[in-house]
Amino acid sequence: MIAITCEKCRRRFTPPVEAIHLALAASQGKKHAQVLCPHCGKANKVSPERLREAVRFSPPPTPAAPAAEGASTEVGE
Repeated sequence: MIAITCEKCRRRFTPPVEAIHLALAASQGKKHAQVLCPHCGKANKVSPERLREAVRFSPPPTPAAPAAEGASTEVGE
C-alpha cells in the first residue's frame, strides 16, 4: 500500500485500491496523478509510477460474500 501525506492538512492517509486505479486512469500522459485527501478534500499530486508500485504490491481484492438464497426480509408474513 501507499501512504500519502496531504499537502494541506498534513495528515497521512492510504487511498483504497479503487481510488488508485481511478487516479491512474485519469493521469494517462501526465506527470502527476491527483489523489483526494479523505480528511480535507484537497487533491494531492502523486507520481503515477508511485501509484503503479502501490497497486503492484497491494493485496489481491477479496471476493464479496454472496447473499443467502431464500432469505426473506419481508416482515409480517
